[in-house]
Amino acid sequence: MDVLARSYKEAGCQDIPLIRLSDEEYARGLQCFVPACADIAIVDFDRKLIYLARRKIKPMAGLWWIGGKMMPQETKEEAAVRNFKRETTLELPQSRFRLVAVFDYRWNDRAQTPQTIGCHMLAYTFIVNLSADELARVRLDENEYEGGLKDFTEKQLLKENVFSPIFDLYCRVFSAFSADHKISSSK
Repeated sequence: MDVLARSYKEAGCQDIPLIRLSDEEYARGLQCFVPACADIAIVDFDRKLIYLARRKIKPMAGLWWIGGKMMPQETKEEAAVRNFKRETTLELPQSRFRLVAVFDYRWNDRAQTPQTIGCHMLAYTFIVNLSADELARVRLDENEYEGGLKDFTEKQLLKENVFSPIFDLYCRVFSAFSADHKISSSK
């Protein structure tokens, strides 16, 4: 059964003003609330590839997809568009992003001190299928990522021993794509 994931806004609700916390305040906040993120995995349906980048910063330093925190005034879809543009320099319409998973992460570490406390995050995870031209225009932030995007097949993900949500997402996306393709092909 698919997950019902919708955004609702009560009538009269105003946007929540955005404030920035110091690293110290944010670190304390991580010990009393669970931030929500909007993450985006770039895929190639035809070649059954997922594109990952090597993150330099915590949490989840290592192979990962694109994304970041949601802001209080955003829906998950708006956050996906903003995060994708910030991380890749590409601006795509909301209609290009498809919500495929909601992940609940408990990380061993975090960027803020003390780093060993870790953090807990919830992530709405979207996929986007980019054209070759769009893929060539992706520019990742060098402060956050080492190198560019790298494509992975299922075999390569297993060989690389990626963090399990990456493999789970790959299997979910491409088994669902195969099922959708079989259904549309049989009509």
